[in-house]
Amino acid sequence: MIDIRHLSKSFGNHKVLKDINFSVDKGEVVCIIGSSGSGKSTLLRCINLLEKPSGGQIIYNGKDILNNSNDLTNYRTKMGMVFQQFNLFSNLDVLDNCIVAQIKVLNRSKEQAKKIAMEYLEMVGMAQYINARPKQLSGGQKQRVAIARALSMNPDALLFDEPTSALDPEMVGEVLKVMKALANTGLTMLVVTHEMDFARSVADRVVFMDQGFILEEGKPEDIFNNPKEERTKEFLQLTINN
Repeated sequence: MIDIRHLSKSFGNHKVLKDINFSVDKGEVVCIIGSSGSGKSTLLRCINLLEKPSGGQIIYNGKDILNNSNDLTNYRTKMGMVFQQFNLFSNLDVLDNCIVAQIKVLNRSKEQAKKIAMEYLEMVGMAQYINARPKQLSGGQKQRVAIARALSMNPDALLFDEPTSALDPEMVGEVLKVMKALANTGLTMLVVTHEMDFARSVADRVVFMDQGFILEEGKPEDIFNNPKEERTKEFLQLTINN
């Protein structure tokens, strides 16, 4: 579905991504792991074009998105994003958070948008909170609303940028449970995460990034049980032991 070729990203003289090549198949769950500053979040933000890549190609369903402005808007609506800090609209209640983009971007009627939003709020266990404002919710509840909001746009793929890192430990489980259920539906998911157990048990493929490069990728059992690169071994030993 998504084919990344020779992707690079620089901020001034600082090269954050260096010649990234990888692809994501329809229905695949890919977890991106690596230490802070390795380029994981920047890669995700380049894939959904919140950041403009400095070079390379993003091929989506056979089309070169970066060099075809006609397809950019459509592409953006197809890449759902779940952020670390939730990014809910604080002045809107839960239901309106999930319908506003449907109406403005997808031109759905309010009735249709509400029906779709309720379906996904039900799925993530937040249907009873439709009248609550974000400040009345816990971190885990906010993140589940953010997931429902992203799903309401019917994306082809859902991108998660460290979705549990801003949560208290007891709330991490409720969000990961929703994400596991989504993975089982066949949704294409690209997940930047520090949750190694999640990556090990849910991912079809794990990508390890280090200093702006993809250093190693493979099936979870290969990456976790038999990593080829010394740097991958070091990272996993530190992460899993802590």
